[in-house]
Amino acid sequence: MKILYHIPYPEGTGADRWIYEGWRDAFNDLGHEFYELTAVDDLDTKAKVIRPHIFMTAINLIDPRKDLRILKEMRKGGTKVFIWVHWPLDRGLERLEPCLLHDDVADIYFGEREPEGMGDFEKRTGKKYHVIPNAANKRKHFPGKSVDKYRYDIVYLGAKLPKKKWFFDQVLIPLTKRYKVGIFGPYWTLKDNLLRAGVKLCREIGLNAGVSFLNRLRIQIPPEEENMLYSSAKICLNFHEREEDGSQPHYILNQRTFKIPACGGFQICDYIPAMRKYFATDEVVMAKINKNDWFEKIDYFLKHDKEREEIRKRGTKRALKDHTCHNRVKQILELFSNLG
Repeated sequence: MKILYHIPYPEGTGADRWIYEGWRDAFNDLGHEFYELTAVDDLDTKAKVIRPHIFMTAINLIDPRKDLRILKEMRKGGTKVFIWVHWPLDRGLERLEPCLLHDDVADIYFGEREPEGMGDFEKRTGKKYHVIPNAANKRKHFPGKSVDKYRYDIVYLGAKLPKKKWFFDQVLIPLTKRYKVGIFGPYWTLKDNLLRAGVKLCREIGLNAGVSFLNRLRIQIPPEEENMLYSSAKICLNFHEREEDGSQPHYILNQRTFKIPACGGFQICDYIPAMRKYFATDEVVMAKINKNDWFEKIDYFLKHDKEREEIRKRGTKRALKDHTCHNRVKQILELFSNLG
């Protein structure tokens, strides 16, 4: 089977890159042909050359002025179109709702947002939504060897985003005064922000080689060492994007939720109601949006090695059994088969 996957910048540093690589590796491992549609490609031309069985794209990547016709032609030619959606649409994307969500341009609408956060989408559009959660990439996310350079009490690998400010200010930064803490990811340093500005400039002038080079410099933890980071640290923290006070409900489990345990890490995550659909209480620990709860749980599990190790092992077993990109690809293939 041929898969065409829409990824404008395959060598970026955002979550879209790592999600794309997971899909790519899983489809290839399962014997399918996988192709990318990048920012330098033309959808019409590439679709006619490849003639994919499945085209996977995202609502924010479609230009309704030129792509609607192509999507309809692809579907007439036998291609099944899968569009990733979120809800509500971000500011500036509202114009896409009438043409992409009410017209016949897709076969499947999917995303990592849990169904309880997508009821209004189904009501407003009349389209069925399919949740396909994030996952670990089996080629990269498996228990790694413990190495000295990553032997931290606590690690956090993630971007410094405004919607995580509560966690950074109230939990993560204060922890650095009490424990050996490793913090890695985009936007944390002046160097990274300067490199990011360089990437933006290179994209604007079409210097793709410069984009690739600078993005490689931005990666602090090589992808092949991420499993060593999580396996070596005692506690790996995870936090999801929220409003400044951290109070609103959250309906998405991010990649770290699955990557940390798959890599052999012990995870403490912020409270996400949907977590227990995927991991039991003795597989992943959650903390409330309350700094004292975070500190209490961290202090407790740093002092109780045996209990921490037992939870870590169960979480790893669950992630590698049920929550890899291979599991998600099989879900995609089942949806494809059911379309007829």
